[in-house]
Amino acid sequence: MKSIVTRFASCAVLALVMSNAAKAQIACESLKGLQLPDVKISDAVPGNAPAPHCKLTGVIGRETNFAVWLPDAWNGKFVMGGQGGFAGSVENQALALGALQKGYATAGTDTGHKAAGADGSWAYGEMERVVNYAHAAIHRVSEVSKTAVRARYGRSPEKSYFAGCSNGGRQGLMAAQRYPDDFDAIVAGAPALDFTGIAATFVNVTRKMYPDPRDLSAPVLNQADMSAMGKAVLATCDKLDGLEDGVMADPRACSFDPAQLACKGANADGCLSKPELAAVRAILDGPRENGKAYHVGFPFGGETNPAGWRTWLAGAKNAVAPGVPSLAYGFGVGFMKYFVKQDPDWSYLSLDLGKLAGEAAWLQKTMSPTNSDLSAFRASGGKLLMYHGWSDAALSPLMSIRYVDGVYARDPSAREDVKLFMLPGVLHCQGGPGPDRVDYLDVLDRWATHGETPSELTASFSSGGSRRVCAYPSQAVYRGAGDGRSPDHFECR
Repeated sequence: MKSIVTRFASCAVLALVMSNAAKAQIACESLKGLQLPDVKISDAVPGNAPAPHCKLTGVIGRETNFAVWLPDAWNGKFVMGGQGGFAGSVENQALALGALQKGYATAGTDTGHKAAGADGSWAYGEMERVVNYAHAAIHRVSEVSKTAVRARYGRSPEKSYFAGCSNGGRQGLMAAQRYPDDFDAIVAGAPALDFTGIAATFVNVTRKMYPDPRDLSAPVLNQADMSAMGKAVLATCDKLDGLEDGVMADPRACSFDPAQLACKGANADGCLSKPELAAVRAILDGPRENGKAYHVGFPFGGETNPAGWRTWLAGAKNAVAPGVPSLAYGFGVGFMKYFVKQDPDWSYLSLDLGKLAGEAAWLQKTMSPTNSDLSAFRASGGKLLMYHGWSDAALSPLMSIRYVDGVYARDPSAREDVKLFMLPGVLHCQGGPGPDRVDYLDVLDRWATHGETPSELTASFSSGGSRRVCAYPSQAVYRGAGDGRSPDHFECR
């Protein structure tokens, strides 16, 4: 009974706080007159979906566009949302996590340029744009947004968070490393940690999928071949975790050899020719230089799902844009052309891994949050929650594991403030047969506000049911009974 009373009292206090905030806030339209250095406010418009709010839009400097959503029923906190891909349009990934409905003031940006998400041509000859995209835009927009919060509600946010996935995850890690006081806690999903390594991986796979850059009509590896491989992988490895459910708990345990599918005679759908095997090996092994791994490869998973290997690594004619067959091509070749080489005519056949690190050195320092030293962020009370899908065919989950291993090796006490959750069967940020739904904002807020350290999470399936996921390096182990659709069917070990 005491807990019920306590919860009732807490709800009453929250309602009172929100009521007082509503009374204190100024009219939405009056925010059009907000004056800030190097900032131009474009508009301030009331809105009702998905919750009553005021939407403030503007531009910082030459071209960093932003939007701030200020809810009428404010919970006293702020969350900056991330952006995916090469950005280029105002996006706020926190909105998909229910930020407005939960009462958060929240913001998004285009990171300082306009372009389609996989188009990197905006970076050609534009170093200021690269720096804005790399880290400056998130920092500046979050500062302006917090000022807008004070202007409307008469006080600063009690807590400030960041939430993003993919490039948004990279932005979160960059904030923790470069601006350790900007956010009290960060959700960084499937982060694009290492731009040089990612570009090497994407271009290496593209060279195997499309050996002739003049012919981008079809990849070497077709859907039938990928499906045959995915089925063979599950037939061999699905049962290794004790539960045959189409989801591998940890695909690193799978030792399936793709050569088992080698064609015995002429090439046909469902068997792998030598060029097809080479494409598969490029995915699984990652790029190699003089026999040594240059970057991590991908674990098994995502072979059969259209949002997996097909979209990211294999592709089809003009699947992403005219002349861009896959997202690996778009991001990998685009990064090399417009960021590294500054040459729109560069060909992926000329990739030289031996020179890449030197050529991209300043970009790597500017764009890639690979620094394992999070001491400044942690010293300010910062909490970092990372997650990554085991079947991610865009950014290898092994990259996140390698980063967190480095953080823990540098300072074992970081395990208290840095948590990584590996989601079995989940694709890039979401999707796939695994449990991909977690209320990350709620988990983050309870951690930052009440000290409830997340050692376990409950992740839900889109088709119903849920399962337990555990903070790395622990794993959710099947208890041996049940269909795997309840957290009670697993325990963390």
